[in-house]
Formats: sequence, structure tokens, C-alpha cells
Amino acid sequence: MALLICAPDRSNQTLVSDLQARLPDVDIRLWPEIGQAEDITFAVLWKHPPNLIGQLPKLKAVTSLGAGIEHLIKDPELTGEIPVGRLAGPKLAENMALWLVGRVISDWLDFHGYHKHQSEGQWQPTAPAPKPSVGILGMGQMGRCTANHFKDLGFKVSGYSLSGQGPDGITMHRGKPGLTDLAGWADYLICLLPLTSQTKHILNAELMSQMKPGSVLINVGRGDHLNEPDLLTSLSEHRPVRAILDVFSTEPLPSDHAFWSHPQITISPHCASLTDPQEAADLIARSYQNVMSGKAPLGLVDINLGY
Repeated sequence: MALLICAPDRSNQTLVSDLQARLPDVDIRLWPEIGQAEDITFAVLWKHPPNLIGQLPKLKAVTSLGAGIEHLIKDPELTGEIPVGRLAGPKLAENMALWLVGRVISDWLDFHGYHKHQSEGQWQPTAPAPKPSVGILGMGQMGRCTANHFKDLGFKVSGYSLSGQGPDGITMHRGKPGLTDLAGWADYLICLLPLTSQTKHILNAELMSQMKPGSVLINVGRGDHLNEPDLLTSLSEHRPVRAILDVFSTEPLPSDHAFWSHPQITISPHCASLTDPQEAADLIARSYQNVMSGKAPLGLVDINLGY
């Protein structure tokens, strides 16, 4: 039995070393050196090449090397017979929450403005605006963690999910009317939804037209949640007044993309929450042991639902 790691766009040597220390008796293989394909019973994948899964006849389960699973959902060789998991540990969720709290507080208190004043030699103290309201789209592990962090800091927090369920003490919304209501209420609207056929381009001109005047849109979900041309139009109408984007439809963001120089857009290179090799190794080892003992992989997902 062997475990395969395939993530062509990442350096995986540290992960392999950390994982081998946790599973010293397991044959761990790093793509493209897969060896005898029929030995592989568990695969950890991220943006894997086409037709790979079809080459692995003894595969018992796969897991995504991260929280996103759209690269697995798109694979026609995953028909539902092979269980699919994902790696979304508490550290990944905590890092996302802290990044978002930092972004909102920095924007709310206008730290960028003070930096500009410094470069201009200006002394202009200003009192902060009242504490803003935060709306969170998506109440998975990251959404719940983020909501709780903002709540603990005394922010007004509301959320949106397909089920309408969320953490205790968080006002929740569901359905299209709920989505519209949340957009019209939040000073900061944060997208942490899973990417599915229903949520693709959910951040579109119709929704943005319902946003509160002066509000800020933050997308840390997936690039395809956002209709990028719609955002440019909506920014010209100041709903939202600014956008903070960490994910994009094409990554890396093309050098000629309009977002780079847009005065109302702040971008970062998909870094809001990066997978930690040690946490990933812990989760992979536990997931592998689950599968080898006849259980489901960690973070079991329904590929038909997309989460």
C-alpha cells in the first residue's frame, strides 16, 4: 500500500518529510514518481493533472491538500464511488480569521491614510468611525471561526449559509432574500463560501447594487465567486466603495489586469490562509489511518453538493 502526494504547483519536500516522520512504515510517493500505480491506495491532490485518478485502480480515497475541492469536483474520474476529503484544520481557520480581522480593523481605522500622511509630512489625528458591522457569507469551519473572532471583539456580526445555521449568537440569513438583506446591512461583506455551480459569480452586479453605501467587499473564498467585470462597474457606482481581494479567477493575477492599478481595490496574492506543512502532515496521517481502517477520510465532502 502506498500514499501519493500530487500538487504540481507546490514544493512538497517538507510535507513529505513531515509526513514520513508520522507514518514511518508507509510508502509515500511524490508525483510524478508514482511507481507501481496499483500500489497506491490513498492520494493527496491539489490541481492534479488530468487522467491521474484513472491510473490508480486500488484507490480507496482522495483528499484535497487544502480547504478547496473544486479541482476534485471537476475531475470526471471521480464518480462518487471514491470518498473525497479535504484538509481544513483549526490552524488554517484561525489564520484566516486573524487575517480578516486585521484587514477589517486596518481599513476601519484607516491605517493606510496615516501612512499616506506620514509620507506627506502631515499631522492629522482623526477619531475612528463607530465600530462597523460584518457580514460573512459561508459558515463552514473558516466562516464560523471568523464570525466568533469578530463577535469576541464586539463587532456586530451576521452570517449567511445555505442552511441558515451558524454559531450561537450570530444572526443568520438564508435564501436570496436573506442574501440581499445581509448585503444591505453589512459595512464589510466577506465571502467565505464554497465554490459550487450555485455560488459561482454570486458576487455580481445585482448583489453589489444592494450593498450598503460606503461598504467594503472582501473576497477570500475563490476567484470565481466574483464577477470581475461587474465589480469594476459597481465600484464606479460606489457600491461597494472598496474591494479587498485575495483570490482571483486567474492566478497569478495577469500583469495587465485592471485590478493592479485600481484605486479602490486592494489585492494580495492568495495568502490569507496558507496550508501549514506540519498541520497538513498531521491531518493527512490521520485521514490515511482512517481510510486504512475502513473509515471515511477527514473532512468528508459530497462532490455533488460541492462541500
